[in-house]
Amino acid sequence: MSAKAGRPRGTLYILILHAVRLRIRSVVVWGSALGLLALVSVAFFPSMEDQGQQINELIESYPPEMREAFGIGEGTDLTTIEGYMASQVFSFMAPLALAFFPILASSAAIAGAEERGTIDVLLGNPLPRWQLVAGNFAATAISLLGILFILGLFTWVPATFLGVEELSVKETAEAVLNLWPLCLFFGALAMLCSALFHRRVLATAIPGAVLVAMYFVNALGNTMDELKDAQPFSVFHYYGSAIENGIEWADFTGVTAVAFLFVLLASLAFRRRDIYT
Repeated sequence: MSAKAGRPRGTLYILILHAVRLRIRSVVVWGSALGLLALVSVAFFPSMEDQGQQINELIESYPPEMREAFGIGEGTDLTTIEGYMASQVFSFMAPLALAFFPILASSAAIAGAEERGTIDVLLGNPLPRWQLVAGNFAATAISLLGILFILGLFTWVPATFLGVEELSVKETAEAVLNLWPLCLFFGALAMLCSALFHRRVLATAIPGAVLVAMYFVNALGNTMDELKDAQPFSVFHYYGSAIENGIEWADFTGVTAVAFLFVLLASLAFRRRDIYT
């Protein structure tokens, strides 16, 4: 009997299920932390709504570079719950913070396992290398959906209880779901770095630096002609503001496809390199 025929079925499914279970606590912690930020923002909105026009005028007096850097784009209306939540949560804090969850998870998948000395135990099982990459990435993608679900609950439920009826379930769902491909992009980049390098610090630092650089290139490119031509090279250029304008499905699909391309490259790179044990 060949090795392939004797290999237990469902190893990829078991790996994904095991990895998701290991991340349950992280999902709850990350989701609750970001959810509390959304909850506080929603709770403050009714009191801010009465002074919204003055706040808009105050924001307009700030330098454009400062407004863009903090996710307050031109035309953002802070008197609406959509514009307010975009500026407080979904344009700045949530994407920058949440992107580090898949970065940390993916960097630990290969390079982290090598540093812990557990990679040889994993590969000692009837598990092809590509399944180790794909399984960990799939678990991260599923865990990320769990965080987004918690964030959505912490956003919409308080809005309902506080009488902020303008924030619908559809708008909330689109706002949180729009974070998924953006965060997956950086998680996939971390997976590629984890497959290429033997050190977890590199697999974390490189995607982290790219994350911050891409954010500011896109934000400042709206006000600086020198950076405008570089905006299409930033994934944030395709992020938009789903809570205000809905999801741009072409951009959503394109960013997701690039993330899967990174995972494919990670699988190919991991197949070819030596393992430190």
